[in-house]
Amino acid sequence: MSIVQRYIDEDYPVFEASEKVPDVLVRFQEEGLQDAPVLKEGKLLACVSADDLHEAVRAETGLRLEDLSLDEPETVRSDQHILDIFEQLSGNQVHDILPVTGEDSGYEGVVDKSFLLKEIALLFHFSETGATLEIEVPALGVKVSDVVGVIEKNDATVLSFGIAEPEPGAQTMVVTFRVQSQDFYRLVTNLEKYGYFIRYARPSAGGGVDELREKALEFMRYIDM
Repeated sequence: MSIVQRYIDEDYPVFEASEKVPDVLVRFQEEGLQDAPVLKEGKLLACVSADDLHEAVRAETGLRLEDLSLDEPETVRSDQHILDIFEQLSGNQVHDILPVTGEDSGYEGVVDKSFLLKEIALLFHFSETGATLEIEVPALGVKVSDVVGVIEKNDATVLSFGIAEPEPGAQTMVVTFRVQSQDFYRLVTNLEKYGYFIRYARPSAGGGVDELREKALEFMRYIDM
């Protein structure tokens, strides 16, 4: 199960609020850190960045971490699914890490935003192993399961799909699939025979709808010979 707890780095460097900024900056430089959690009495106080430290040192060398004006840290819970924190992973890019807290709000570690985004991409097969199909269907009266059934009847496997929410009053909606198919051209052709409007089709190795249709014309010309 892809919950946050599975991806926690419990050994990521942390700093106490009472530590002096110059000392922390030295460790940042030695360990190549860009961000790190700041704790006070075992609780998460803030996240500090290398930029925060450089700015503080320029202002006054005797400051401690607890003296800095740092924003309240954005956190995730260890029992959350990675899909439920997608907005936090892809939105605020101030820090590369997200601190993780447990039920008692105690600090448990951090997760790496970039790594979790890659995990989500793998979960939905956003890789070269799949092909992309974007199909326009009526907004009402069509079940996605019906479309999936047609795809699977053509010896293809649906890896994942997403639905673009139609605008109010729209007559159609768009469903995007990631699929595996041994004969992608045949799949697209048969979907069109079923009356589905293919807005986009590209196999993993490259080539789109225009190329597929050109192959179809070549085949028809061969039959007429």
